[in-house]
Amino acid sequence: MLSYCSIACSNKSEDVKVTESSFKSGSDDSNYVELSKINDNIWVHTTYSNYNGSRTPSNGVIAVSSKGLVLIDTPWNNAQTKELIKLTKSVFKKDIVLAIITHAHEDRIGGIDTLIENKVDVRSSSLTVKEAEKNGFKKPEPKLDSDPKIAFGNISMDVLYPGEGHTVDNITVWFPQYKVLFGGCLIKSLESDNIGNIADANIKQWPFSVKKVLEKYPDAEIVIPGHGKWGNLELVNHTLELLGK
Repeated sequence: MLSYCSIACSNKSEDVKVTESSFKSGSDDSNYVELSKINDNIWVHTTYSNYNGSRTPSNGVIAVSSKGLVLIDTPWNNAQTKELIKLTKSVFKKDIVLAIITHAHEDRIGGIDTLIENKVDVRSSSLTVKEAEKNGFKKPEPKLDSDPKIAFGNISMDVLYPGEGHTVDNITVWFPQYKVLFGGCLIKSLESDNIGNIADANIKQWPFSVKKVLEKYPDAEIVIPGHGKWGNLELVNHTLELLGK
């Protein structure tokens, strides 16, 4: 009973002030996780996997709210996701209680088994549910179609499906009070010299979808791509350049 109470009550406690700007946990890339601070409430989680013979970083977001932690995209696998849960609990003294999956590739949904085991509310669009099933992953709840604007404690989020691009189902997540945009794999980092994995891409539609994001969030101050370093709206324009637009 004491153990249960300590977990259940943790999300209702006062926010912990975290002064450090980064944290690392894990023994090797199979379960290694990095946390990097954007501001007090928005953090980037980064994990690595061998993709096409190259050590490839993948970014997601941890948003710290008064009701608990919100996860945008899982790490590559369940071991990394377990390590992320352990690390964030240690740092923020809160549990991950809500997760948003931005599309159904391994670098976004690879840890969904762990989230479901931990009774996390995992949400996506109905398109992502279909793609998840097709790709052999457990299915999130398709709640984002009817509820793309989410108020969770003191954090608000705006989910946008701009159209096909990197995948048929890619979405972005906007944190209006912080002017932070998670572009996911729709948006490329400045160090990218190509548009990456196009196995499920709609190359013709991709630039139009990126332009919709730019039109919707012209005041974004921080833009976080699915892979590589984050920055500002230059990343969106760079993505259009890579797409020849």
